[in-house]
Amino acid sequence: MEKESTSNPNSNLACHPEPVEGQTYDPVKMKERLGVSSETSAKEGYKQTKLGWIPEEWEIYKFKEILKSTRLGGNYNNSSSAIGLPLIKMGNIGRGIINIENKYFIEDSENLSEDHLLKNGDILFNTRNTLDLVGKVAIWKDEYKTAYYNSNLLRLVFKDRYVSSNEFINYCLNSYNSIKQLRGFATGTTSVAAIYDRDVKILKVALPSLPEQQKIATILSTWDAAIAKQQKLIAAKQQYKKGLMQLLLTGEKRFDGFGGEWEEIKLGKYGTMYSGGTPSRAVKEFYGGNIPWIKSGELNQGLVVTVEESITDLALKNSSAKIVQNGTLLLALYGATAGVVAITDIRGAINQAILAIETNEQLNKLFLYYLLKFKMPRYLENLVQGGQPNLNGGMIKKIKIKRPSVKEQEKVASVLSTADKEIGLLQKELEQLQGQKRGLMQQLLTGAVRVKI
Repeated sequence: MEKESTSNPNSNLACHPEPVEGQTYDPVKMKERLGVSSETSAKEGYKQTKLGWIPEEWEIYKFKEILKSTRLGGNYNNSSSAIGLPLIKMGNIGRGIINIENKYFIEDSENLSEDHLLKNGDILFNTRNTLDLVGKVAIWKDEYKTAYYNSNLLRLVFKDRYVSSNEFINYCLNSYNSIKQLRGFATGTTSVAAIYDRDVKILKVALPSLPEQQKIATILSTWDAAIAKQQKLIAAKQQYKKGLMQLLLTGEKRFDGFGGEWEEIKLGKYGTMYSGGTPSRAVKEFYGGNIPWIKSGELNQGLVVTVEESITDLALKNSSAKIVQNGTLLLALYGATAGVVAITDIRGAINQAILAIETNEQLNKLFLYYLLKFKMPRYLENLVQGGQPNLNGGMIKKIKIKRPSVKEQEKVASVLSTADKEIGLLQKELEQLQGQKRGLMQQLLTGAVRVKI
């Protein structure tokens, strides 16, 4: 079944999609510029398989046919202290990419095996995680100069005569067909699930010729480059906004026409604060109504626009849940989200884990939102001594802040809000690129759209 070819793929692309602020992308035009042919509307030249319709010259393989070797990583003692060599764990495996936001390091006392040393281009498969996350696959791109991988990860090595590059197989393993199969293999509980080496070997994949594989990988890598560039733009804007907050919310930088000392006040004297309550979970008639139910985890949105649950009017009447209007400033009081602030873009109800803050005319709500976001880590250090923070309205009312005149508050809030809007536009463009890539992967990796070789 193997298909070898000595011809070289034509990887000379006409252009690369480069994100520009405010620009939108036309997937049809982009396909034409990248050398992608029109999608077929008929099944002529295609065959029906267990993976769906694929081109007649493509073949279905089980991974055991195309795998050269597999190897689990090492069971190394590690910590988050930046001492020792980096260790890649299951939490670092994203869909197609390595995420090193969470860092782990092998203790110096460990005996390291060269078999677990990562090399550029290695494919890593996540064998254990939750049911949703197990089976994730990513490609190592030398995120660290030297790093090892642990025993929950499986390194996959493929035979050259079947697979043109690890970049191509990385895309295959993150396609709809592969993810669907892998989820079917997962065994275990919701919180701890596993996919074993034997399962990976019966995974089925549709493979075109080596030149077509290479051209597909080249096209998709172009989208990856555009996505990476957009992410860098967003990171730069976020860093710029962080600097603005430091300058504007401390009074280090003042706008023309404003002067004088900022006044120190207690929050409780310049607004009204209240929390809600939780309707009984035992009464099913309390849930699934038309009132959005805002939970503390949803404050991570910054601007709350979507919620997972809703409650009924009956729940509102029979509990201490409180309604908050669109535009209300909210602060999380308990647990992992304690201190997170947001503004709600919807009318909804809150429980006892959220504090609603309604400011008076002397304190601009948006200014306070940015100030609390900027200062809250320091406030938490003073309010909570060790352990997981549990705040209450009394604590928040006693917080002292410095505020300029109302006009200057409005100016500061306006500048920071504009920065947020710019970041939001860039993030929407990023989502467009990511969506286009997902769609193109589905078309190219099934042969629904053919590349020109």
